[in-house]
Amino acid sequence: MKEEIKKVVTSIIAVLILGVIIWFTRPLWHWFFMGIYTFPAIWESAIGAGIIILILIVWTRNYYDATEIIGFFLIAFVILLIILSPFSAMYPQCYLAKNLKTTKITELPEMDTSAVRIVPLVVASRYGEDALQYSQFKLGEGDIVFINKTPYWSFGLIPDGAINFFVLKDKGALYVDMTSLKKNITIIEQEMEVGEGMGIIDSYEWQIYQQRYWVNLENPYFVYLKGNLYIAIPMISYEYHWKIPTFFAVPKWEGTALIDSKGKITFLTPEEARKVLKEQKLFPEKLARYYVDSFQYAHGILNKWFYHYDQLEIADVYGQQNEQPFLVKTKESLKWLVACEPYGEAHGIFRIYFIDAQTGEIQVYEQPKTEALIGPVRAVDYVQKANPIVDWTRMMPVEPIPMIIKGQLFWQVRVVPRDGAGIAYIAMVNAKTGEVVELKTEKEIKEFLEGKYKPEEKIPKISKNITALIIIRENGKEIQRIELLPNQSIEIIPAA
Repeated sequence: MKEEIKKVVTSIIAVLILGVIIWFTRPLWHWFFMGIYTFPAIWESAIGAGIIILILIVWTRNYYDATEIIGFFLIAFVILLIILSPFSAMYPQCYLAKNLKTTKITELPEMDTSAVRIVPLVVASRYGEDALQYSQFKLGEGDIVFINKTPYWSFGLIPDGAINFFVLKDKGALYVDMTSLKKNITIIEQEMEVGEGMGIIDSYEWQIYQQRYWVNLENPYFVYLKGNLYIAIPMISYEYHWKIPTFFAVPKWEGTALIDSKGKITFLTPEEARKVLKEQKLFPEKLARYYVDSFQYAHGILNKWFYHYDQLEIADVYGQQNEQPFLVKTKESLKWLVACEPYGEAHGIFRIYFIDAQTGEIQVYEQPKTEALIGPVRAVDYVQKANPIVDWTRMMPVEPIPMIIKGQLFWQVRVVPRDGAGIAYIAMVNAKTGEVVELKTEKEIKEFLEGKYKPEEKIPKISKNITALIIIRENGKEIQRIELLPNQSIEIIPAA
């Protein structure tokens, strides 16, 4: 009897010690507990399996050893999880599809030509790496910030290497101007006590989860405010709802965590964040995409999986480093922009969603089907077709961003080397006609966005030894050039 009591006491003490350890190291297990919290089918299946085992024991009045009980529990748990998982996964998006408020707009908002995206992420990363002169540091994840109303790609200078991960602090931030074809880089040095790429308790995730556990975090970005660096991290929380046969967790924007260089964390509500970070994007990027993706369930689960009536899908171009949503600055406000195609093999524009990057308000522009505008996937194809001379095994079109110019929709596609070492040119694809205009200077880009661009007629230079030059064009494109030397002639045969 004493031995049994001793075993029970020992087990209780072991459980308490384990609980204390888990509590003090809880940020390390956030992925596990948050996974259970946001996917109720897991804990519901565990509870259901436990109830089934109790009923089985009481009903049969048989003695089962521990191995049999564990076996029965696992079988019941797996069966229940298989049944409940699809509902836990689909119900949040079904709920959002019915309850998200959207405002229909009949005209596309004009772009702010003073803050146009030119440099894509792949090129900004290469520019930053080429300019980096710190042997113990590397670039963190890239994100967009605004400095004096100008958009920049922002990269944290984070420790490089396993040992440095534990002993060094973030060095500061590197900024790449998005509005210039030139490599325009700014580095701000300021040591951060808490930040990105630092271990373990110096990590921004560890510090935030110590204070706010039941949230998920977006990627951090470095903002420069009043002469100091801060790290801003959008937060996502969850609301529980019930629908037979399961609970489900619906994500929402919780606010923004702002960390200063001393490691102090200020948790800002959405309203407070709009006052403190006036120029910056605030609404979480992944949440904006999740919201738009939820509209696939606007006509129910059966329609989404079988009938596909009036169903959309986000128009992503395969192989891109940076996918939708894209952040654009319109004359109204800063917005996340998501272009959608009809479900299936169709690649025309179906709807365009604009999510206010500071409030989360959603606007939707539904393109009349008779307009037959091409989408970003086909826009990339048009760029490649328009310039067959380019070696597309070495070059790639990236980040097809919709631009609204004088009420017309264009796809702004950057053509860059596959190693990201610069920008060859900007291709503007008219979504209605498919016409491609290639822009190679900042002056041309600015004029095009302002609706003032006129392509210059280039007069070809003729060598002294050539007496005549014949250029054959088709649809405005030069397809053949014939140079005539002295005493040479050419016979022109009229078409039948």
